[in-house]
Amino acid sequence: MLVALPLAAQQRDTLQTSPQDTISKAPIHLSSALVVGAHQNKVQNALMGVNYLRPEQVRSIPTLFGEVDIIKALQMQPGVSPGVDGFAGMMVRGGNDDQNLFLIDGNPIYQMNHFGGLFSAYNMEAVRDVAFYKSSFPARYGGRLSSVVDINTKPGDPQQYRGAFSIGLTSANISVSGPIVKDRTSFNIALRRSWFDLITTPLMAIANADTKADGERNTASYVFTDLNLQLNHRLGRLGTLSFTGYFGQDRLGGETDYWSTGTVKPENQYRDESDMGMRWGNLMAAAKWQLPVGDRWLHSLTLSYTRYNSTTTIEETSVQGEKGTESYDRSHIYREMFNGIHDVSLRSQWLWTATEHTRVRMGVDYVFHNFQPENSKERSTEKNLLHPHVNQSLRAHEAAAYVDGELHPRAWLKMMAGFRLSGYTVEGKSYVQAEPRLSANFLLSDAVSFKAGYAHMSQFVQQVSNAFISLPTDYWMPVTRTHAPQTSDQFSIGAYYTYHNRWNVSVEAWYKRMNHLLEYKEGFALLSQSVGWGDKLTPGRGTAKGIDLLIEKNFGRLAGYVGYGLLWTDRRFAEINRGRAFPSKYDNRHKLNIALSFRASKRLELNAAWTYMTGNLLTLSYEVYDQATGTNPDAPGGRYADPISYVDRKNNYRLPAFHRLDVGINFYRFHKRSKRTSIWNLSFYNAYSRHNPLLLIKRDSYDYVSQQDGTTERKTRVGFKSLSLFPIVPSLSYTLKF
Repeated sequence: MLVALPLAAQQRDTLQTSPQDTISKAPIHLSSALVVGAHQNKVQNALMGVNYLRPEQVRSIPTLFGEVDIIKALQMQPGVSPGVDGFAGMMVRGGNDDQNLFLIDGNPIYQMNHFGGLFSAYNMEAVRDVAFYKSSFPARYGGRLSSVVDINTKPGDPQQYRGAFSIGLTSANISVSGPIVKDRTSFNIALRRSWFDLITTPLMAIANADTKADGERNTASYVFTDLNLQLNHRLGRLGTLSFTGYFGQDRLGGETDYWSTGTVKPENQYRDESDMGMRWGNLMAAAKWQLPVGDRWLHSLTLSYTRYNSTTTIEETSVQGEKGTESYDRSHIYREMFNGIHDVSLRSQWLWTATEHTRVRMGVDYVFHNFQPENSKERSTEKNLLHPHVNQSLRAHEAAAYVDGELHPRAWLKMMAGFRLSGYTVEGKSYVQAEPRLSANFLLSDAVSFKAGYAHMSQFVQQVSNAFISLPTDYWMPVTRTHAPQTSDQFSIGAYYTYHNRWNVSVEAWYKRMNHLLEYKEGFALLSQSVGWGDKLTPGRGTAKGIDLLIEKNFGRLAGYVGYGLLWTDRRFAEINRGRAFPSKYDNRHKLNIALSFRASKRLELNAAWTYMTGNLLTLSYEVYDQATGTNPDAPGGRYADPISYVDRKNNYRLPAFHRLDVGINFYRFHKRSKRTSIWNLSFYNAYSRHNPLLLIKRDSYDYVSQQDGTTERKTRVGFKSLSLFPIVPSLSYTLKF
């Protein structure tokens, strides 16, 4: 007898096998439950707030520079605020960007962006499917408060070789899959590399040719690379062995060089050189052994290593005069700042199919963390350095045990119950968190259901930033003796309707409260390394509530969806905003997304996506205290003193509403003899060139008024100028599948 699990389990399970793997002579074939289904039936599924995406769905959404991007597709889901136009931020249901767990085949990565967030670190050519959780979190997931993005990569084809090549405005991509030993060992490898450097290098060379005579030279370079690798080997009755590898890295560099020219006397000659470089990225390697035990048990053992690091180097050299003379002087300074994380983890997981309607998942996880925050090295010709070498290291141990149960006690009732017990030890202090999860599906008919759910989540690491974009200088830190783990409680209810699983309608109302959130104290974000991490931050709490509506049509020549999100989210910190509550920066009250795909013919496909969103919030100073006194101009508070800004409350100004239309056209050509498919894509990001403000820049101006006593009084006028990043951006790409 072949058992079909609910589609949630079909789409994603910690214990994954390929569709071909089955357990012979077993009355219940476990692997058959792991075949990816074609559609989602949210009416029958017990989970809430879960979406599954396939690569073809992601590719149908036009994006910036034509880069197919998973994160940009997830940003269009209701309940997800993208943050800044064009960037890969994700604030899910009122949470922060660091509260999202990103996984590749169940293994976490810490930095999921390239180029400050313009592109995500996920290569679509390596992706088989994506599971996105924002409400009903299975107990096997832990460590974040807001969402889980679990990406399953493509296994190698054990029968024949396949491949794909694509090139666009920003990067090139190649992937190859096939057997190493037919029907036994297979591989899949995907490599992506940007080619900004191939453009900037000749342009900089041309510019330097013009400025060389003036004693000036500038260079700049940026490149990102990511590599995905998966190996699979079948052991027959002993199960399967698999290896998953990921490498992603960004490199940014720039150099300036100035020197004396002409007939300058030797004692007046000079040369100033400055070189800056940044490098950041992830490395992940995981080995997994899956073993069927009897007819109803499947065991998985995974050993993995994850590394994230970021390094910034600055080197400055200044030379005066001619070497060998009294006027000669040379100074040199080298600074290196780096931060990183090294994780080693071991996971043991079990799947027990007790009956046709009862499945239980259980497991234990252990992770050893080695954090290296805010480290630095410094060398200089000056001998009086205060901190020539700073090497901080924090070691932490994280362990968890969990159990999940899928129950179907009545024909009209399906339940998913789970419990996770998490522990974290750092600096000699231990934290233990109990995390219950429960969701229930009440089936009113085959087409209509009502659901309710609750989830308690804990987070033991955090990344705090005041920047608008993802920066490699933003580092992760664990909980400390003074800062307890972040926690959240989320309550959800929802109603679901499906018409033959072709039209799907869902509406979910939710409420979330968050405790022990961390933010920089006012005025502390840019302090030097002499101020410790714990002294810069202040704990607080937050609440969020909203409604998510999603209407999907997944059949016919015209397919797509409409998503609407209604959101309220606020924060309260004792040392921020005078202890008063304030709305979150990404309190986007209304968010509407419409995505459509029309297959005009076998060779032509049209795509469009429109987004509307209430603007982000900023903190602005509408009033200033002018220190001008009309007396001594050189004294503090004199008539040339800078005015003092006054802010009445935090996040007191809302930017204008954001909206944007993206369109794309795909041209297909099928080669019957060679069995190849070529695809040309033409897309337009922000098709009607809407100037969506990113931020406001304050520009004070002054009026000078003559007084009767002969003095001059200065009056300050406050003004602002908006800054937008992306007008209409056309893109062209080519893909060949073979």
